[in-house]
Amino acid sequence: MRSLILLVAVLLAPALLAHDHEELPQEVNTSLDKAGLGFKTDGFEFNLTTAVQFRYTYHDTRGEGANGDNGRDFSNFRFPGVRTFIHGHIFDPSFQYRLWLVWSWAAAPRIEDAYFRWAPESYFNLTVGQMRVPASWEYLVDHEHTGLPDRAIADEAFKQGWGKGVAVSGRIGLFDAAFDEALLVWEVGIFNGVLASTDGAQGRGAIVGNGVNVTDADATEHFKGGFRNDDWKVNSDSFSQLVDSQLMFAGRVEFHPMGEVFRHMVDLGAIEDSAAWFFMIGVAANWMSARTDGVGTFLDNFYYGSNNALSLAPPASGRKRVDASIFHATVDGHFRWIGLSINWALHFRSVGFRATGRLQDFDLEDDQYLPKGVTDYGATVDIGYFILRDEVLIAARFSMVDFDEFKSRQQGSNAEVDGDAFGADSYEYGGGVSWLIHGDNLKLTADYRYVTQQLPHGRGPLSRGVLKSDYRVFQEIRLQLQWIF
Repeated sequence: MRSLILLVAVLLAPALLAHDHEELPQEVNTSLDKAGLGFKTDGFEFNLTTAVQFRYTYHDTRGEGANGDNGRDFSNFRFPGVRTFIHGHIFDPSFQYRLWLVWSWAAAPRIEDAYFRWAPESYFNLTVGQMRVPASWEYLVDHEHTGLPDRAIADEAFKQGWGKGVAVSGRIGLFDAAFDEALLVWEVGIFNGVLASTDGAQGRGAIVGNGVNVTDADATEHFKGGFRNDDWKVNSDSFSQLVDSQLMFAGRVEFHPMGEVFRHMVDLGAIEDSAAWFFMIGVAANWMSARTDGVGTFLDNFYYGSNNALSLAPPASGRKRVDASIFHATVDGHFRWIGLSINWALHFRSVGFRATGRLQDFDLEDDQYLPKGVTDYGATVDIGYFILRDEVLIAARFSMVDFDEFKSRQQGSNAEVDGDAFGADSYEYGGGVSWLIHGDNLKLTADYRYVTQQLPHGRGPLSRGVLKSDYRVFQEIRLQLQWIF
């Protein structure tokens, strides 16, 4: 025991001696900003912010059931978002971290952003962890910094979600423009590439004997699932059809010729100079490959229900025999001038199917009722204007999604189906007014939106010659209070 005490004393002696000659401890600064709690020393910074959204929604649905009304209307209060945002740096400002938690009453907190970034220079940042895949501007804008309560339906249909991976980003000053320095902003990365759903569907419906039938209204209205990335869950370190080493490559480039357009959907904090105007153009693209066959879903008959391919024994590896090659691209533009904001975006997605392994022996390319590829499109235009500077905003939106139609086969019966699709063609019209009492930190928004959806054409005999409405319509009135502290 004595020898152990002596050893500890010898090890601690240099530190104790050095402590006698240390200067006084560094000053610690703790501050409460307009939003959030800050803690800062010379080598460490911690910022904590919580954002809460409380919403009343009236939702009305039409075009469901034999009488055009399925009774799924509702009116309720809820919290669409309760988020805690932690960020700062360690050692020095070039070593940055960010953690974004979304709270839920039904489950553990959802981790969205969770990354570490080394930023030694403005033109070179290295980020590792979980982050939003660089795709559309609208999705990269924090949820609390939008002009209307939710993102447009086109962004919901084509967003790439969060991805775990490594990204390199930066910004370069190009030249002195009329009002500020022109910028080139870029980010490229490689991510897991997790398929959002095994069957590629983003909410679907069918025309049946009593009219339009939607089994999952939430998925159909908000385009959940689909052939895209969705990697916010904690994944195990093992083989999976959803995470099977088919990595995703993504990149985004932005050109700000008149000076930086800040990452916000409206022109909050507009400068006084009425001659100063700003705009930017962004281009993003990503590619991933995923294996799927749709067994147990509506994709089942596409490749396994024809030509007796269903009798194939599963491969020893468990890897599916259909490869889906997925390419997505977005082009968007954003204009700002003394309180006026215009945002537009165009989306494109192409999915190509290819049979692999023993499935190639069945000559599936000759079957016209098996899709070889689909191409989907989307577009959004958002316009906002502050009728009272930085205080009262009016906004309007148009957004649309066009899913490619193809011939397919009905699961189980193998019947031929015309006009199938992976989702409902949709059109959104809406607008609202926001009172920014203290900017985004305390904001009250009222809005209205009207959405029409054309579902896949039908099933079996209903797909030809039978007059059944294939339109589904819903409208919403929402009142939302947001406070950030």
